[in-house]
Amino acid sequence: MITALQQLTERIEHARSLDSIIGFAKKNIGPITQKPVVKEVLSGEFMGHPLHPLMTDIPIGAWSMSALLDVLGGEELEDASTILVGAGVLCAIPTAVTGLHDWQDTTGESSRVGFVHAAVMDMTVLVYAGSLVARLTGHHTVGKLLGLKGLGVMSIGGFLGGHLTYALGANVEQETPALGPVS
Repeated sequence: MITALQQLTERIEHARSLDSIIGFAKKNIGPITQKPVVKEVLSGEFMGHPLHPLMTDIPIGAWSMSALLDVLGGEELEDASTILVGAGVLCAIPTAVTGLHDWQDTTGESSRVGFVHAAVMDMTVLVYAGSLVARLTGHHTVGKLLGLKGLGVMSIGGFLGGHLTYALGANVEQETPALGPVS
């Protein structure tokens, strides 16, 4: 059974109308992200694997825990939830930059899905930024509602990011070193 998200993803994969926008973006972003020092840091070369997947855990974790506090906690947990929303927004910035670097090397279907993934995650950050502003100005109910909306948008973006990695194999090393005999 094919889900609505799978159908949407398939449409994105074949949306050649995105190619000119993607080409423009890569042409203008590439010179920045491909400088040797920048590339080494953003790629995660110093760790031996891409940095972006590790970075995603921070905003996703912060925002998910904020939703948990918003749903299960009372007024006494509003400040903690606000801190988590703010941490997620702040950490989403370097996370996006590492993803942008990784996206530079994609082509075709992976490039299209990556482009839409980035756009959805940008929307996520904007919704959470709105949630943060609402919370900081004392409008906690609005902040909580925006936070829950952000969680939904983030879930779609996360699905697309997972599709990039697990279905399309974007930025995944295809060769696995042979294991020696186990003694």
